[in-house]
Amino acid sequence: MKVILKISGEALKSGEKNVSQDKLKDVLNIVRIMKEDSHRIAIVVGGGNYFRGREHPEMGKVNGDTIGMLSTVVNAIYIKDYLENNGYNSIISTPFDFPNLVPNYSNDELKELFKDNIIVFGGGVGMSGYSTDSGTTLAAEIVDADLIIKLTNVDGVYDSDPDENPNAHMFTELSYQEVLDKELGVMDLYAIKKCMENKTKILVMNFNDYNKIPKFFEGKRIGTLIGD
Repeated sequence: MKVILKISGEALKSGEKNVSQDKLKDVLNIVRIMKEDSHRIAIVVGGGNYFRGREHPEMGKVNGDTIGMLSTVVNAIYIKDYLENNGYNSIISTPFDFPNLVPNYSNDELKELFKDNIIVFGGGVGMSGYSTDSGTTLAAEIVDADLIIKLTNVDGVYDSDPDENPNAHMFTELSYQEVLDKELGVMDLYAIKKCMENKTKILVMNFNDYNKIPKFFEGKRIGTLIGD
């Protein structure tokens, strides 16, 4: 199966360290688990451990979003370096050019490289106003992914914030339309519609429960599965 792992920037942070070696090891363990079952993997990483444009209203929106996108590229370099140091062929793909720093690949080249490499996508969609979730769905389209695994700090998709409401209900399964109708906010509107269009399923689960991923592929329920 072709799988996109969506990892938030916050998932890489530990204490005062913006990128923790322990968290990078967790990412490596996820890759090992997936590779042992012969899945092909790409990773989309956020940049919230460094910067979130919306948290800096004193800045212009485009400039804030630009710093946020560049932050995701920093995280992508960290992940690529760690994977390569542990024996996994990896490349970085961004939607904008970094001459002499990050090679620029066409979509056709990425599809070919995906056969033998883990692609780490940084930079979102390369434009202000779009979240990393939107970048995730575009990455899934490029590599023709069957599934997006969104690793978060909660166990799945809830009808309200479980940190604020102890009686919040977690869904085990949802259709794309239900996510839109209920305005659940698990991904932005564009991302959900793109997944619906391409029939890309989404598994939302807790990053700390990554050892349960094999159970999902055995047909057991973990997290929240979104699809038709």
